[in-house]
Amino acid sequence: MIYLDFALRSGAVTLLMLLAALLWHAPIGWVGRLSVLALAISKSAYLIILMALPLELNSGLEASLTLLSSFTPAAITWLIVSVFIDAPGRRWPWITASVATSFALYGRLAFPYSSSYSLPMATALYASLFMLALWSNRDDLVEWRCRARPGFAVAVAGLGLFLTVGQATGVLQQDTVLLALVQSASALAVILAFAVWLLRPDADRWPNDASLASYPLLPTHDEVADPVLIARIRDVMAAGIWREERLTIGALATKLAVPEHRLRRAINQGLGYRNFSNFINHARIKAACAALTDPDKMSVTVLEIAYDVGFASIGPFNRTFRAEIGQSPSEYRQLAQPGVFADSDKSSSFSANLR
Repeated sequence: MIYLDFALRSGAVTLLMLLAALLWHAPIGWVGRLSVLALAISKSAYLIILMALPLELNSGLEASLTLLSSFTPAAITWLIVSVFIDAPGRRWPWITASVATSFALYGRLAFPYSSSYSLPMATALYASLFMLALWSNRDDLVEWRCRARPGFAVAVAGLGLFLTVGQATGVLQQDTVLLALVQSASALAVILAFAVWLLRPDADRWPNDASLASYPLLPTHDEVADPVLIARIRDVMAAGIWREERLTIGALATKLAVPEHRLRRAINQGLGYRNFSNFINHARIKAACAALTDPDKMSVTVLEIAYDVGFASIGPFNRTFRAEIGQSPSEYRQLAQPGVFADSDKSSSFSANLR
């Protein structure tokens, strides 16, 4: 059984390195390439140091592998948020939590007899990633991501959660051949499935880096989706349906009497958005900017404008406004008043964010 574990781990490490090498030259942007490379290196190191077959490693190499393997939670988190979270700013809380978990894991691997919070922290992290992969599906407009979320959640986050809970509860005892075989066999199966899914030539698994810079996130391709449905979407948006608080993709599909998957495809492929909230909020912020610069509405408060364009409270409105425009609503109103801009180039550059 020890040699079976060795064979499984060797296969998993080889496959990880091959996948990283193939994707390094793929047109997926640096975030995608680096996240896969980080996972390949850290997971390979993890598989090597926990091998059931005793290895005669010098102290320097063993210390290096231990350090690299401890960053497996961070690498897994980076991969998941890179795939499923478009806005870079929303990824950092997840990455920060995963790095803290990795440091705790390093303490446990480097000093086995010291007290460590790594297992509870890893359990909480993987459980949260599992919920992220499933829960955020409600706002996603990219079809392949919607289909992939359940399997991705179970395979990547679910596996990590199973192993950490098993060790934390004592079901999988540390330093046993059973644990080693479970780790190696499950890792090889997940890596193989992930490689087959990721290398399919009919879909781009990550957005290009440039597509995250502004809204809309993708170029428009009206010919790809149903042109009649796209026209209906534009009509209801022009009529102001985006003013409704807590408008969801399901609610909009009901109003248009179309299946939800068709509506997702039309907004994504026809109008160029990867996220429903971005699609709705873009219209809301554009209307808010018009209201903030309207001379007849200078007495209207920012809070009243936020409510009028469909936000339920001032906090989300301020965050969304700053994310898209680069300034707070109050700063925008002040700077957009006549006479504030000394040169027209600055004014034109500032207004370009509305388009």
